[in-house]
Amino acid sequence: MLPSVALPPGSSQPQTLRAAVPVTPGAPRNPLEDVRTRVAIQQLQARDREVRQHEQAHMAAAGPLLKGGPWYSYVIGPDGRRYAIGGSVEIDTSESDDDPEANAEKGRRIQSAALAPGNPSAADLAVAAKGARMEQRARAEIARRESAASAYAQQASLAAQLRERGEVPKSLGAVLEKVA
Repeated sequence: MLPSVALPPGSSQPQTLRAAVPVTPGAPRNPLEDVRTRVAIQQLQARDREVRQHEQAHMAAAGPLLKGGPWYSYVIGPDGRRYAIGGSVEIDTSESDDDPEANAEKGRRIQSAALAPGNPSAADLAVAAKGARMEQRARAEIARRESAASAYAQQASLAAQLRERGEVPKSLGAVLEKVA
């Protein structure tokens, strides 16, 4: 039961409000401050969960590309506790000089890790784009190598045909001239 509160004559404040918020020792002076504090703490807790889940999604998708644990930026809440409000994980985005197939796979993995959270940040999208460019360069190198290998095989076949006819080509140019 709420304590009764005597109102001074001519008071414009309703009795129910004054009686519903009695002032007791140790209670906040302004009840709205307490509500604001609780709401702020709930918002910080929700943001902390969201940030940690976001970084965990990156880590799970990065697999062997992961260079370490997550880094968080914190804010101290009104309750004195630290809450994560931002974070990052570092992944290996280096390319191999001599293995385009590995680079293509790594580019796909980078994209997957960057886009793993349901709400990728601008930084996540930039990393995903970097992975896409890595994959694209690797695919172009694979195509170039396959084209060169095909041309070499074609030249070898032409050279074999010339040898069968008793003609021995002295150079690649000679092979192309004889066949044409």
